[in-house]
Amino acid sequence: MPTYPYNLCTMIVVIYNPVAGIRTAGKIERIRVCLAAKGFEFRILQTKGTGDAVLMARYAAASKAEAVIAVGGDGTIHEVANGLAGSRTPMLVIPGGTGNVLALELGLPASPEECLSLLAEGETISVPLGTANNRYFVLLGSAGFDAEVLERMTHRQKNYLGIIAYILAGARHFLRKHPSLWLDFPNRERIEAQTVFIVRGKKYGGNFTLAPDGNIKKKAFQAVILLRKGKMAMAKFAIDLLLKKHTLSKDVLIRETTSVTIRSAIPSAAQVDGEYIGSLPVRFTMSDLFLRIIVPKQFQADEDNGQTAQNPEKTTSDET
Repeated sequence: MPTYPYNLCTMIVVIYNPVAGIRTAGKIERIRVCLAAKGFEFRILQTKGTGDAVLMARYAAASKAEAVIAVGGDGTIHEVANGLAGSRTPMLVIPGGTGNVLALELGLPASPEECLSLLAEGETISVPLGTANNRYFVLLGSAGFDAEVLERMTHRQKNYLGIIAYILAGARHFLRKHPSLWLDFPNRERIEAQTVFIVRGKKYGGNFTLAPDGNIKKKAFQAVILLRKGKMAMAKFAIDLLLKKHTLSKDVLIRETTSVTIRSAIPSAAQVDGEYIGSLPVRFTMSDLFLRIIVPKQFQADEDNGQTAQNPEKTTSDET
């Protein structure tokens, strides 16, 4: 772990990606002014490349920072979450960048000032983390078409075009052949599919409800599986998702589980929290680590009859 020439103990640490959206600079200045007005001791750290936010967050946690504020899109939040995994230091998200799916899931305010008010007025929840090939993730993963589209998108395209970049890349990739996937569940059940989404909460990009029974506080995830193969099946799934009726389709299976291994006969891709993580195979599973997140007091995940994750205080790890 790198060392920094300052002590972050009891500080608020702000970590931001300067290229995550064209309005980031103005947002950071508003954060600076607001934190100073509230009397917080803070330090603002700017990432310069992939992996920087992980190391910065890990150092902040080791230094016992009061909180880490992640400013940016899903990629920045994903890295900060990996740095804080298993620590006592909570994360506060200020939406930015192109995705912001976690912010939508948690019902976070749109403005930086309202988000910063949660430092005093919000509450901290403990969220169990998933893993995918040794990478922690908070909310989403996928394999197949969705991940293949993300693989083909550059950070520059995502930062400047936002959701339009995904639509354009998806339209181009739609014309290509899509490999079949094989999903192996813990009970030795094997399912053939075209694509699969691993959903910890309910939301997908663009504020679509992909898994109505998802619960980010539960130590499990929903595997949303498109069984039918072919371009027309993919197009129908997208339309059904827009119309909020994909769960009624006989071609869609939703399975709650804590583990699934996904393979393909020809190369395909996997992603977590909007970040490409490599080619298949991939094993999605729930970890024993938690991430502490500051949320509005009105945030309520489904209790699922008392089956939310137990022992939320088990948030210490040698990794931090």
